[in-house]
Amino acid sequence: MKYVSIIVTYNRKELLIKAVQSLFAQTQRPNKIILVDNHSTDGTEQLLEDQGLLTDDLIRYVRLPKNVGGSGGFHVGVKIALEYHVDWISLSDDDAIFKPEYFANISKATKKYTKVMAFSGTIKLTDGVIQYDQRNRISDWNKFSAFPVSKNEYNNDFKIDLFTFCGCVINVDLIKKIGLPRDDFFIWYDDIEYSIRIRRYSEIVNVPSSVIVHHTKINRSDAAYSCDWREYYGVRNRTYTIRELGKRRLWVNVWTVLFFPLMVMRILSKPMYHGNRKHALYVNFAGFRDGLLRKMGKNNKFMP
Repeated sequence: MKYVSIIVTYNRKELLIKAVQSLFAQTQRPNKIILVDNHSTDGTEQLLEDQGLLTDDLIRYVRLPKNVGGSGGFHVGVKIALEYHVDWISLSDDDAIFKPEYFANISKATKKYTKVMAFSGTIKLTDGVIQYDQRNRISDWNKFSAFPVSKNEYNNDFKIDLFTFCGCVINVDLIKKIGLPRDDFFIWYDDIEYSIRIRRYSEIVNVPSSVIVHHTKINRSDAAYSCDWREYYGVRNRTYTIRELGKRRLWVNVWTVLFFPLMVMRILSKPMYHGNRKHALYVNFAGFRDGLLRKMGKNNKFMP
């Protein structure tokens, strides 16, 4: 299997080094590693130089002139990757550390499932627990409601509808057919939208023997709602995706009418929003409105 690995990074230089080293350690190494630096301010480029990685023939380092978000970074990375004569492209963030057999096992799967043009592996947290929310099946193809694959299916390969950009491997011919990842989502839901486009032409198979260790923090408690600027992009981008890709147009139009009053009722009635109801209403309304109006890209009102 000939493949290019793309890593999008922003201000996590130590993790980035570990991610790159995990690609070097693959039993089936990539033909190229493309590092897309979203204008990091933590000395990422200097550390790469100190580690001798900027002069390594396997690596192509691309520093963007400004932070265009994860979606913009993946858009740039895939566009560059298509310059190389390979059959597959993998996508991941700087906090994804690949186990050594990851791509060798994916390669075996491509030979077993010859008509499948997209694969993923199993994501585990640093404590070894599977991160189930990263591999999902759609229960409603109009509003793209989804549920995670259950634990007992991870004993064998299984089919999914949605993956995150954390170790997904996509065939180049399919990418040329469906186009690049969207560059105007900024963050959140760009991988879901891309999965939906993939599923129009191919099944997606998850290979449990291919493992990534995801160095991210997960809140497993039923904590109260927290004010997170990223929520705006999730609401906006999902709204846009439903309007553009929802299967039944009549149902999509009904959903458009009902979303806002149902959202207001949910926020006003659920205890989890206590103390932050005003913020939740503001973020959800702004995201829903901009998704309907196709007002995409970075919104300076919703930044860290």
